[in-house]
Amino acid sequence: MVRRLRRTKKNQKYDYNRNRKRLNIKDRLNGRVKCPEIRKEYDQNKVPAKNIREMGLAYNVNRAIPIPNVKRQMKLMERELNNAKPPPAAVATEDGDGSDPEEATAVPVVAKETVKKTRKPAPKQHVADQMEQEANEFNGIRYRLPRPQVRQIMMMVDRYGFDYAAMAKDRRNYEQETWRQFRAKVRRFLRIPAQCTPYLERKGWLDCDMTDATDPRWKEYGTDDEA
Repeated sequence: MVRRLRRTKKNQKYDYNRNRKRLNIKDRLNGRVKCPEIRKEYDQNKVPAKNIREMGLAYNVNRAIPIPNVKRQMKLMERELNNAKPPPAAVATEDGDGSDPEEATAVPVVAKETVKKTRKPAPKQHVADQMEQEANEFNGIRYRLPRPQVRQIMMMVDRYGFDYAAMAKDRRNYEQETWRQFRAKVRRFLRIPAQCTPYLERKGWLDCDMTDATDPRWKEYGTDDEA
């Protein structure tokens, strides 16, 4: 009896438009490390976990910084308290006889302190130190607004100044945003120097004090703090 082929297997056809050589090379590759510091010191002959450990970094964050187990901590505290508690003192009888002096002078049992082994410094510790230094040096704003949104903000400010109520009534307000949303957008735009500096230079507002409420150019019309 001839064995029947499954419908899915029967209908499979070879795709001649696929570059099998390129796909096989792509499958064999482990991917590209995006961090330049790690990529420079990465050894292809070692597994990723060992590579990361040698650089002084944590491969598994859940093992490096585990979630505290409250139940286990309570059990350890109870065990330490029970071991450190002194034995009950001997109660003297009416005749003045005390208990056994050896029992009275018993020394409480103290748990042995586990001596932690000192870890050897990572052979490529400079990678972690360099990454930490770069992270501490940058204190600016990484967030940037999309280009279409920046163009919309510049167009609205050119047309209406800081009159947010007029911006909300503009016919190009396709998203039907309120004047408060426009105000938040403009304020965020002015807090990103990389995006607002060229615009302020073109307007001649770079050296102006925007916090001056008496200047009519910076008076924000339609805001809550309007007198």
